[in-house]
Amino acid sequence: MLTLGPDPLHDPEWDQDEFIRRVTASRSYLAVLLMKQDIVDGVGNVYRAEVLFRQRLNPWLPGTDLAPAPAGRLWRDIASVMADGVQQGRIITTRVPDRSSAAFPVPPAEAHYVYKRVGLPCRICGTNIALAELAGRNLYWCPGCQGPFPG
Repeated sequence: MLTLGPDPLHDPEWDQDEFIRRVTASRSYLAVLLMKQDIVDGVGNVYRAEVLFRQRLNPWLPGTDLAPAPAGRLWRDIASVMADGVQQGRIITTRVPDRSSAAFPVPPAEAHYVYKRVGLPCRICGTNIALAELAGRNLYWCPGCQGPFPG
């Protein structure tokens, strides 16, 4: 039986320490860890790609290489964007300064930084957004902001 990990929508303050403990104890890549329900409950492919980008974390960074402070920032960002998604009824992860306008509702083409933006320029650095398959799922990231594919 799978025991679910900390829930960013339930009690973000209490669960942060448990999230940090679980992530930093594993040698798996961050992008893999965020998809494991026993590490963190409810993070799907969109949130995974977007929060790793927002925190400028390399998706292939092993959890054991992530210090507690950035792990805590990652957790708080996950909790924030997921709460926003519930409130807005859709996933919007871009910050207003990174969009072409502050218009609301946010146009779908401006809602994400990297998710499903393969080949388009990064909103921050201009590098083309990349795609790789990792653990059977599509992973979107910016090689300029987050680092290159290993190998």
